[in-house]
Amino acid sequence: LSRAVAESEVDEEYELMGRIGEMIEPTKRAAACLEEAGAAIMQRESVEAVGRHLVSCGEALEALSSRVGALDPGKEEGKSSSQRMMYASQQMIVAGKELAGEKKEKPKGKSWIKG
Repeated sequence: LSRAVAESEVDEEYELMGRIGEMIEPTKRAAACLEEAGAAIMQRESVEAVGRHLVSCGEALEALSSRVGALDPGKEEGKSSSQRMMYASQQMIVAGKELAGEKKEKPKGKSWIKG
């Protein structure tokens, strides 16, 4: 991404340069969290610790997904990629919370009945 920022600057596409630059921090944060989750697994840390790392990674991917969609707002591919990344981040957060031992809220009353 750093190289893409530099190329955008050379091409004098400053708006694109800014959008790409905004993607660097969430990408680094997501990568670091995944590495921490892998290290926790290799060091035989608790499942809860791995879950917390996955939740952090999911949150970073969630932030990144909005920036992916903003790269070229007029294109359908960017919107689709952003939506897919958002779904993946949400699923990672759910998985991390389950591993961390957080309980899901159960439906109250008869709200679970469709109709």
